[in-house]
Amino acid sequence: MSKILVIGDVIEDVIVIPESAIRENTDTKSAIHKSMGGQAANVASWLSHLGTETTFVGCVGAPDVKKLESELSERGIQTALQSSSKPTGSLVVLVQGATRSMLTDRGANLDLNLGDIDPTGFLAVYLSGYSLLGRSVDEIKELAQRVRQAGALLAIDPGSYGFIQDHGVEKFRELLSLADLVFPNLEEEQLLKLRGQVPLTIITSGQAGAMAAWADGEMLEIAGEAAESVDPTGAGDAFCAGFLGRLIQELNFLTLGQKAVQSALEAGIQAGSQAVRLVGARPSLKS
Repeated sequence: MSKILVIGDVIEDVIVIPESAIRENTDTKSAIHKSMGGQAANVASWLSHLGTETTFVGCVGAPDVKKLESELSERGIQTALQSSSKPTGSLVVLVQGATRSMLTDRGANLDLNLGDIDPTGFLAVYLSGYSLLGRSVDEIKELAQRVRQAGALLAIDPGSYGFIQDHGVEKFRELLSLADLVFPNLEEEQLLKLRGQVPLTIITSGQAGAMAAWADGEMLEIAGEAAESVDPTGAGDAFCAGFLGRLIQELNFLTLGQKAVQSALEAGIQAGSQAVRLVGARPSLKS
């Protein structure tokens, strides 16, 4: 039985790293890498890479089901893929130094059916914030109730500053408030102001580190690790995987105590530091 259930987007990534400033209306020499990504699928890949038994649920274009099942299985991930007549989602990531811009077509991810997902038997359930977009409070509340009835933690990563603004900040905050813990980065936290809205908020700040903020006002901050950044894509996903994978190993982790959370923060920072040294959002199979 897998220990963590990961729910959400799977995306075909095209990562573009220009060698110089982009020149309008002409060519700019660039390195271009194609790989599978998607916030949730990346988290599942890092979880498995770090040694946590993982099951992934997402929705892909019908012609891609067998291919993606095979690829995820090769990474040691169990799958329960749903299919859609829409094409598998796709994404162009433009990397410029430490910043990145993303051009997204979510495709089949829009048809993910949360009602068909059974969280029974898992210790934690990770839900990609992208999968909240367009959902009603009742739909997410029903999923959260099933997760808690199964005796698991529900963790949500907000996912996208731009899409949150498109969806509506207040509506999105209401959906996130149904989680046990959330993983906003600093920019998302400044937008959503989640501290105090959920039992535990984990705020990531890139190489500066991460901070845990409990609903009662207690806080804990861990410094980041120095690392030469090749590509920041997927670093936040690696952090979430490192955090959750370590958290569920801690005694009485469901109480989200300080000792367990500190250990999880340290593991998350280590995983994020690994990720920025790689091109792409997932760990290399060779590693």
